[in-house]
Amino acid sequence: MQVVIVGAGNVGYTLARTMSRKYTVMMVEQDEKRYRRILDSLDIGAVNANGGSPAVLKDLLTDKTGLFLAVTEKDEFNIFACQVAKKLRPEVSTIARVRNPDYMVGDIQWESFGVDRTFSPERLTASKMKKLAMVEDLIDYERVPGFGLAVAVFRVTERHDAGLFKPLKFMEMPPGSSILVIHRRGELLLPSKTENLQVGDEITILGPPGAIKEFNALLGRVHDPHDFVVVGGDIVAEQLLDILKDTKCSIKLIEKDETRCKWLSRKFGHAIIINDNGTDPSVLRDENVNMADALICTTDNEEENLLSCLIGKHLGVSKTITKFSRRDYEMVFDMSGVDAAIGTYHVVANELVRQTVPDLEVLVLMAGFDEALIGVPVAEKCIYMGCQVSELRLPERSVLGMVIRNDRPVPPTSDLILSGGDLLLIYASRQDVPQLEHMFNTKIPLGP
Repeated sequence: MQVVIVGAGNVGYTLARTMSRKYTVMMVEQDEKRYRRILDSLDIGAVNANGGSPAVLKDLLTDKTGLFLAVTEKDEFNIFACQVAKKLRPEVSTIARVRNPDYMVGDIQWESFGVDRTFSPERLTASKMKKLAMVEDLIDYERVPGFGLAVAVFRVTERHDAGLFKPLKFMEMPPGSSILVIHRRGELLLPSKTENLQVGDEITILGPPGAIKEFNALLGRVHDPHDFVVVGGDIVAEQLLDILKDTKCSIKLIEKDETRCKWLSRKFGHAIIINDNGTDPSVLRDENVNMADALICTTDNEEENLLSCLIGKHLGVSKTITKFSRRDYEMVFDMSGVDAAIGTYHVVANELVRQTVPDLEVLVLMAGFDEALIGVPVAEKCIYMGCQVSELRLPERSVLGMVIRNDRPVPPTSDLILSGGDLLLIYASRQDVPQLEHMFNTKIPLGP
């Protein structure tokens, strides 16, 4: 199948790199600098042209094209490009990136406009922010498509006591869940039954969504967060307020632009809107950010988000959550001590792969670390078919998290015999992917 992607920004770049390991990808980008970056860094086809031009798309769309994505920063352009693609090739599935919340409300039948599906990076980011804010020590979370599972990362803090200073074999994990890896002072550890949790550990678990809160309780401190301070009043903040409107949360939003504050006040009566500078320590102190369960930074300026988070941490806020769109900031936020930094491109790539490319089986990119949860099939000629799980010789930074058999998750006990048709959910470092591809004779797509 051929995939055509219009727009080589962070979202388009991530999608192209993820899908190119499995499909033929053609990128269309009008900006010369972005176009050159694609040619230099990705092994895909690329055209330096207007992705909304009927003449350009007529040459690109063929009978092998199955998916067309328009993911530029301009909503109207994306919708128009999808309309053109659908007119030229009605059988092609079209997806448009839409940022403006006004385009997402109501019962709009986008198919009538030539768009099969729309998605909003801002809405996806806001949804993840809510998830991280509402569970006390959760710092990363991704759904596993199709199998009723989720990958979650928790941080052990000084507040915990029940889960500390005793071997993992004494921890009664929630049913159907398991610890995949532990990150400790920059090192990745595969958990052993004799391992003890320590303050600062970041624990990655796999299990059903209901196990997430259970594991949070297992760590020893249970508090349902409900008091949030939001810095920034842009589209992500608007989406976040909309998502939280039916909850009993207390929300203060700080925004510098007076006109935007007035508009948000009219639309969201459940939130306190403050016209001030969220990077000013005195403002955050006056608004008692230290009493909040989370400080959530949503501006489009990474430097401002980072500064607000650092000030919030200094003032004593329990958790800081922010977003970023530039890849070079991922390491900066990770080193800075921000609790949860959400890369917009990670969120979008995970969601679109879930929705549009089901035969990738499983690909969950984890932010902050160079790792992913991947699905590896046990094919008919696989050398491990008929072997016990204990006979698997996975790379040293990889761990088998779950076996999917007949679409049902099965815990990988050491005596479980692998069968043809099984899908192995393996949590792996990027460095181990080539070895896994060789072991299972398959191709594994990766993110940025």
